[in-house]
Amino acid sequence: MIWSLHRWTWRVASPLFIGCAPSGALNRCRIYVPARPLWGALTAELARHEADGVPAYREVGADIREHVRLSYLFPAEFADKDWWVWLPQYRDGDGLIWVRDGNDSALADRRFRRRLLWTRPGTAIDPDSDSALDGSLRETECLETHWRLDDGKPAGPVAMVGYVLFREGHDIESRLSAIGTVFIGGDTRYGLGRLDRVAMEPATTLFGANVDLDQNDPLVITNRPAAHALVSAGVMMCGDQEAIGGWDMTGQQQDRRLSGPTWTPGSRSLDEQDLVWKLLQSGMLQAAEGSP
Repeated sequence: MIWSLHRWTWRVASPLFIGCAPSGALNRCRIYVPARPLWGALTAELARHEADGVPAYREVGADIREHVRLSYLFPAEFADKDWWVWLPQYRDGDGLIWVRDGNDSALADRRFRRRLLWTRPGTAIDPDSDSALDGSLRETECLETHWRLDDGKPAGPVAMVGYVLFREGHDIESRLSAIGTVFIGGDTRYGLGRLDRVAMEPATTLFGANVDLDQNDPLVITNRPAAHALVSAGVMMCGDQEAIGGWDMTGQQQDRRLSGPTWTPGSRSLDEQDLVWKLLQSGMLQAAEGSP
């Protein structure tokens, strides 16, 4: 076996902002955590934890990229002494819905977002008048620390649940196990994005999907990828597509990075047949060669 698989749970200890495309003056927030910002947060914390002087961010980041695979993190609620994760699904006639593991409760995307998100107002200050700068008023969506009932009352705590795979024969598992808190997403300097790890346990499936751990790139067998998915021209999917952009800061130069179009989490194969997906270093899934 090349990889070991673990399920880990992170308690949302302060409001979390994972940005996506804005809507006017509203900075919108994802309600899941892609693997790339999680990799960045783990790299920062581990490099500082191990530093004897200047943190070796580049070397630690390369270690994690080479010897660790990260899934996306999805919101979970605590019930019956366990954390139950909510996953996105695209269904005919319903569009995007969210389904809870354990009892198959389902909520429309808009209603689900209302249970998790809150907005924070903000503005820029004009230094000459010490007042709000014209045209700068905005709101930022944040994923809150507690669920909210339909009547607006607070409910139980929010956690983010995902999976981590460690390459066997390397010390990266013991090193990352020492990290119990990460700060992830936007505005972490202002206290946002704190996640506290509450559990990490061996697992046999990844969000219910079978996993082949004996390949150089772990393989996930599912008809509904729980990550952004790259497919070849012959693979028919149903759902939504998104181009993923950003910056690659790991080299000597800062290069613009763009992956797209990709199928968003919760999309499914058109005939609902299982496909074989490679779990890439980026945390995205790519249809393996030979998949129908």
